[in-house]
Amino acid sequence: MVAEQTIAPDHPVFAGHFPAHPVVPGALLLDWACHSLGAGQSVALREARFPRSCGPGSRLVLRAEPGKEPPSSARRFAITTEGAGTEVAVVTGTLGPLSAVAGT
Repeated sequence: MVAEQTIAPDHPVFAGHFPAHPVVPGALLLDWACHSLGAGQSVALREARFPRSCGPGSRLVLRAEPGKEPPSSARRFAITTEGAGTEVAVVTGTLGPLSAVAGT
């Protein structure tokens, strides 16, 4: 699966997230990834790393790959900047039905 998004230079997050040197916060990256991946599903994150930062106007690409470790539903999600392909977030987690989280 692939999703793409450009972080608007006038996004409200930049007003308080370092006005002199605006940086996209990791929470915003994770929120976008979870919404992109989890339409109708639960997303359980096991680990998240942010090896590089990105700023206003960044064009981001989200890719999901099968995980290399159990459980078999585990996935590796990578958010990279378009063009340079620099990883700005690497997440390991699982996708599943919403009912599994709700306990129904």
